[in-house]
This record gives sequence, structure tokens and C-alpha cells, in this order.
Amino acid sequence: MFPVRYLSANIGGAIMALILGEILTYITSQLETATPNYMLSGILAVIFGLVAANCIYFITRSADPNKH
Repeated sequence: MFPVRYLSANIGGAIMALILGEILTYITSQLETATPNYMLSGILAVIFGLVAANCIYFITRSADPNKH
């Protein structure tokens, strides 16, 4: 069973990745004077944010000295 605290951490991480992705999209579109696609950038930001957060968690969870 997937613990609820990991689910809530993933939801929080997805929201933060979405916000940061939208901010980066806005800044880049203003610098390049291009029309941004906020839907695509939001989806990609959430996917990359979740993948990165879960990879870091699963890589570093065995490095906790308190669990040994």
C-alpha cells in the first residue's frame, strides 16, 4: 500500500513544479518574445518534477543512518 504521506508529498511537489514551470515559461516567453504554451509547459514541469523528486527519494532513502 502506498503511504498517504508520500502521496501528499507528491501532490505538493507537483504543485510546486507546476508553479515554477509556469514562471519559467513566462520569463522565457518575455525574453524571446514568443507565444508560450502554458498547458504543455505545465504538464512537462509536473512530470519532470515528480520523476526528479521520486528518484531523489528512492536513491537517498537507503543513506539514512538512523534506519540501520
